Formats: sequence, structure tokens, C-alpha cells
Amino acid sequence: MMIINNIAEQINQTIEDIWILLEKKERAYTKFKLNNQQYVLLTLVMRHPSSSPSELAEKMDITKSAVSQQLAKLEREGYIIRKQLVEDKRTFLIELGEKGMLYKKEMEAFNQQISEKYHANLSPAELKNMLSAFQKLRELLE
Repeated sequence: MMIINNIAEQINQTIEDIWILLEKKERAYTKFKLNNQQYVLLTLVMRHPSSSPSELAEKMDITKSAVSQQLAKLEREGYIIRKQLVEDKRTFLIELGEKGMLYKKEMEAFNQQISEKYHANLSPAELKNMLSAFQKLRELLE
């Protein structure tokens, strides 16, 4: 049983290492000065446009006030726009602002560069196996 735990720990460590490496490379590539919460928030807004602050807080598992503080900073810097709902004036939806669109473009270019690196060094079968393994891991953890 010790070996399995060791392998599981090595998997977790490797995933963390990959995440840290991707973060460093991404930040060096994009040159945007964002803290971790802002980075995650922008990523969520890109993946789920027209989310409410409450939905974003739920996805990040942090308080609505913590999300609101970060959203206010992102809005001041032009990364996001809060759109008031016509039907319900108390509800705002979050969209990418001008700087947010630039960030998205740079992120897409970065992801394209990483994707090319994967394809240049890994076979289609290796890529499919890795994706399948990571998807299974995600399901286990959810």
C-alpha cells in the first residue's frame, strides 16, 4: 500500500509542478499584472461569459464580497464590465472589457504555443491517453 500512496503523491506533486510551470510561463508570456484571484476570475469570465458575481464566487469557493473586491479592481483597470440586467436592476452580469479582450487574445496565443509544443513532442495516442487520464482524475476529485 505504501507504493500506491507514493505514486499518488508523485502524481499530485507532478500536477502541482505542471500547474506552477504553466502559470510562470503564462505570466511571462502575457505580461499582465494580476494576482491569483484576478487571474482565476478572468479565466472564469472567459469560460463562462455573462456570469453573475454570485456564480463566480460559488465557482471559486470564496465569499461574494471577496469576489466583488477583485471585480471592482478588474473593472477599474478595464479587464471587465459589469452589465446591469434590464429585468432586475440589482443583478449584474460580468463581461470582458477592452483589456480583458486583449488578455483573452494573449492567453489564446499562449495556449496555441503550448499546444504546438505538445504536438511536436507527443504522439496523438500519448495526447489522448493523457487527456483521458486527467479527465478521470478530475472526475475522481469532483
